[in-house]
Amino acid sequence: MRTVKTFCMSLIFFALIVINGISAESTKDYKVLIGMSPDKAVQLKGIKTLVIDAEFFSQEDIAQLHKNGNTYIFSYLNIGSIETFRDDYAAFTDTALGHYENWDEEKWVNVADKKWQNRIKNKAQLLSQKGIDGFFLDNADVYYHYHTPEIYQGLIALLHTIHTEHKPIIINGGDTFITEAMRQDSIKGMVHGVNQESVFTEIHFKNNTFGAKSAEDREYFLEYLAQCKRYGLAVYILEYGATKQLTKEIKAYCERNGFTYDISPSLQLDKLF
Repeated sequence: MRTVKTFCMSLIFFALIVINGISAESTKDYKVLIGMSPDKAVQLKGIKTLVIDAEFFSQEDIAQLHKNGNTYIFSYLNIGSIETFRDDYAAFTDTALGHYENWDEEKWVNVADKKWQNRIKNKAQLLSQKGIDGFFLDNADVYYHYHTPEIYQGLIALLHTIHTEHKPIIINGGDTFITEAMRQDSIKGMVHGVNQESVFTEIHFKNNTFGAKSAEDREYFLEYLAQCKRYGLAVYILEYGATKQLTKEIKAYCERNGFTYDISPSLQLDKLF
């Protein structure tokens, strides 16, 4: 999930919405708009839980979002990979572990590296000072790709550090890490919830289209999210380009389980509709 994508992809996905009847349903409960520019985002109103990339917002911007009636402002924070469009990218290339498939502007990083952990600590403090209400942490999936005790403990250490800001934490993805953390009971009282992308939908990166998740993969995520619910985690799901029929299924599933959802028309997460 990244903020920098090409204009060409935007046109392709807009065409899919028009041609294929993809739903662009927007709710006021939950919106993930980490790709929306601050000048547009500060005009948003009445969203209960709004996720932005607050690194690019000022303290005044965050205050305006609250003034607009947006209740909880969560900031994106990438804890598991380094991105070329961040100002400090060059300073952390030595922590890189390897290529991030489908996202050429990113590399996985060694989350156990002390320099990286200090970076995340400083980022969390700066974001907190801007007046955000919580953290939306991405790329705990580094533990899936580099499945070692060192990486697991590195992620746990990062969570403890971010938790000292006394703000709720939502972890995006990271099912392998979260499953192990629940098994070890390592995140109770520290992680508020999980956001799972593409439970019902999937992204076809080779031809830049959306589709429906296979029954087998969907079943895996449904069981995983049920486990998260039993553990006491709030559950959010984020879907891309769902058809009208899939939108109905997503809405009904979330209503049955007390989950919260967002359906984005854009992989860039820069549009309400």
